Amino acid sequence: MTDHHILDSLESHPFTQGLTTNQLEVLAGLAEPVSFEAEQTVFRGGERSDYLYLLLSGTMFLELQTPVYAVCIQVLGPGEAFGWSSVVDQHYAAFQVRARQRCEALRLNGASLLKVCEEDPGIGSTIFRRVAELIAARLRATEARFIEFCGGVPGARPAAIPERDR
Repeated sequence: MTDHHILDSLESHPFTQGLTTNQLEVLAGLAEPVSFEAEQTVFRGGERSDYLYLLLSGTMFLELQTPVYAVCIQVLGPGEAFGWSSVVDQHYAAFQVRARQRCEALRLNGASLLKVCEEDPGIGSTIFRRVAELIAARLRATEARFIEFCGGVPGARPAAIPERDR
């Protein structure tokens, strides 16, 4: 993938929407194209995660590993991102991510991305808003799966949660 294709991919990816061309060019300098074969594990829960990934093609399983088996929490597709722990927490992944089929992605080194976010508050604001959205989406997906496992109706939420938060 050429530098021009990396920039094009960043311009069209939902995670980077709202960034200027100059800001996208900065991120393009950090981005590295990667591919994963079907069933390849990108990282496991509890492992160090140094990269934020922007999925360009294919689908990934986002799984919670138990002592007995892996529980699929979400299936991620093109336009989604994963690896948020590379820029927050202690850089340890909360979930396992495994390719469902061949996938193409851009990866950004979390430490380098953090440095750019500190140097350019405009980039930082957008990136961390997206990271917060990712974390919230994972929490909602995990909650839905947990409710389903406990015999609840998928998508149902306890009545105590205010309507605005549903």
